[in-house]
Amino acid sequence: METYPASIEEKLGFDILRQRLSDRMMSPLGQERLDRMQPARTMGWLEDELVRVEELQAAFQYDENVPLNHIFDLRQVMKRAAPEDAYVDPEDLRRVRLVLITLRRLKSYFDRRRSDYPSLASAVERITPLKDVETHISTVIAEEGGVRDDASEELGRLRRQIKKRRNELRGALDSALREAMNQGWATEEQATIRGGRMVIPVRAEAKRKVDGFIHDTSATGQTVYIEPSACMRLNNEVNELKSDERREVQRILRKVTSHLSRHSQEMRHNLKALAQFDLLQAKAGLANHLEAVVPKLNDDGIIDVKDGRNPVLQLHFEAEKKGQGASNPVVADDEDGPREVVPLDLRLGDEFNTLVITGPNAGGKTVAMKTVGLLSLMLAYGMPIPVAPHSRFSLFHQLMVDIGDEQSIEEDLSTFSSHVSNLRHMLKNAGSNTLVLIDEAGTGTDPDEGGALAQAVLEHLTSVEASTIVTTHHGTLKVYAHEADRVENGSMEFDQNTLRPTYRYQQGVPGSSYAFEIAQRMGLETRVLDRARDLAGEQKTAMENLITTFERRNQELEETLDKAKSEKRNAEKEKERFEQKWRKIEKERDSFRQQALEEAERIVQDANARIEQTIKEIKESEAEREATKDAREKLEAYKKDLREDVDEARGASEKPSEKPSKSDRSSATRPTSGDGASRSSTPKEKGGPIREGDRVVLDNGSTTMDVQEVEDDEAVVVMGAMHMRVDLDRLTKVGGPRKEPETGYGADISMTALEASPTIDVRGERVEQARQRIQHFIDDAIAAGLNTVEILHGKGTGALRQAIHDDLRSRSDVKDVRKAPIEQGGAGVTLADLA
Repeated sequence: METYPASIEEKLGFDILRQRLSDRMMSPLGQERLDRMQPARTMGWLEDELVRVEELQAAFQYDENVPLNHIFDLRQVMKRAAPEDAYVDPEDLRRVRLVLITLRRLKSYFDRRRSDYPSLASAVERITPLKDVETHISTVIAEEGGVRDDASEELGRLRRQIKKRRNELRGALDSALREAMNQGWATEEQATIRGGRMVIPVRAEAKRKVDGFIHDTSATGQTVYIEPSACMRLNNEVNELKSDERREVQRILRKVTSHLSRHSQEMRHNLKALAQFDLLQAKAGLANHLEAVVPKLNDDGIIDVKDGRNPVLQLHFEAEKKGQGASNPVVADDEDGPREVVPLDLRLGDEFNTLVITGPNAGGKTVAMKTVGLLSLMLAYGMPIPVAPHSRFSLFHQLMVDIGDEQSIEEDLSTFSSHVSNLRHMLKNAGSNTLVLIDEAGTGTDPDEGGALAQAVLEHLTSVEASTIVTTHHGTLKVYAHEADRVENGSMEFDQNTLRPTYRYQQGVPGSSYAFEIAQRMGLETRVLDRARDLAGEQKTAMENLITTFERRNQELEETLDKAKSEKRNAEKEKERFEQKWRKIEKERDSFRQQALEEAERIVQDANARIEQTIKEIKESEAEREATKDAREKLEAYKKDLREDVDEARGASEKPSEKPSKSDRSSATRPTSGDGASRSSTPKEKGGPIREGDRVVLDNGSTTMDVQEVEDDEAVVVMGAMHMRVDLDRLTKVGGPRKEPETGYGADISMTALEASPTIDVRGERVEQARQRIQHFIDDAIAAGLNTVEILHGKGTGALRQAIHDDLRSRSDVKDVRKAPIEQGGAGVTLADLA
């Protein structure tokens, strides 16, 4: 992509993004690559680069850390290592080793993940790991820098000798210093170094008292630094050993450097790969920060922006929220301006290739146009853009803009002359694969002549099929856009109730300047406004009124549509909520069946144990054998009949989706007597009519059950964990409701109670969403019979807590609303007592 003019990056705001990329660079290698970065010229390179950035985005977000810890510019190091017999210092070798580790790990990382990141795996193929060089350096250079003591046997011996002689020297110096201090000759209690020799400080007047060599004198002349004679030999030996050490270190470094220099060509390729990854990681990191994606690409000149956000505005508002806001580089600061980015939906290049955007000043026309240009330029640089993934963008051969005041004192160009100069370049060079952006077309001269000139320019650009976006106030261009083929109107929405811009773009609708309305809001006298309308002419006023009326109706339709969409979303949420409840009820019904089966099993086992115990007692009491035999036969018959009923119930439970008939339910839950005959189903009159909460027995049994529900001629009874629906004529009332509720499985357990929770957590949710959830939560809790519920909302600004308290206090079925005790969460938790 070729761009015009040279200042295009500053005009569109890309210079801000370039600086953000620079801030993310890890080395001069990547910085130089960024400085040389140019827009793509071929679709092939662009697609490859975007895939690489996209894969690295995914790796940063969802995978283990990408090993890009150490990226150093080693080009100068490699130059110093090139001459024969040269050596580089230990710190440079340490950095070489770190770079080699990074290269090796980077290649291994993407080689192992080739199926996930195929493009990055191809990119690391140019890397040549130099494990032998890395190992050689690690045997010589310590982790923290410097040459290791064990780099060679000779170096280890020399350093041990140096340490030994220094200890001897320190002892001799300490002895001489103590003697001098005892005599009152020394000024300090610490030996020091002068000219590479260990010395002691002595008063100037006592310098001839100490036998030794004077190396230095203090600035005041009151202290001299003497090397005692007894220490000279040790000092000489230490210095000689250190010279030998330096020579050995240099020999070792030359050997390592020679090994490194033999791989200079591989290192050049490796450093280029690191530079590429440095720029890629900056692009991917910024893209993740902006929540940017790669749109669908085409080479047909089609732009279809969905939910597009201007990245410079996005960064500006982020800084503003952090208290770091500066002047907005995209649009002038405006007290009435938005405090967040308004997404842009804009289409160009399919049904029309020229778009005329109109609307009031400070309404966002220029920002919308710049957003399209900036996103197109970002994409050409191989950067994902903050749009919806299904957006479409083209790689244009040329991008030309005429934005802002290009007045030049040096060249004696007025603003209008500068515009004409830009238009001349566009008319000469624009073609079918060119994106042209013109801000405030036709300004800077006589309005009529300027409008005519702008229309002529647009006619030419449309005829050569250039993709063109212009902003303007000229009414003639609105009419032209309405009447001409391949030309379309667009506008920035204006709220006629508040007379403020909404910064939302409208396709196919011309915009009014709202000059008279804004002037009226600002307090301009009515007689002046009326005169202005007269001077503007009836036709122009009528057209502006028509546009205003059209915009108002369009705005009302948009609001109605938004409301309908919102209600539809709420209805869908409610539908999903009830479907979830129904699925939960179905699941619990199956669970209750299983509980019934398990309870039946338990009853059989208990009955069996009791009867076996009875038989045991009969035997132990030496009862008649025939009576025992008869009792056992009756027991086996009872067990067989009961097992058949249990199997029948289990078969019914395997068909949860089929609702059994009344007769099926009755027979499925009707136990049999010990002789296998069906028990009596005649109505029981004892105890009177049966109501919810009464205690009853089934058939002629003796086990007491609680009536949970009565409906028509059936009742739901509870015994332990078992629920049964039986005919009323099989029940006999033996008592009224229990005075105290039971706490075990026999308590009054309904499906709603099983569903309901005494606690809800709405922390982090929006106020409206939280209020809606809490209303449903309270409804369920009341239906479940809960007395008190707990709402976790957090402290924050208190707005959410206040809204919740207001809603709860407005309900007649909520008795009390209060802050939780400090041990339960304090101001971050609300307790509500239910009626």
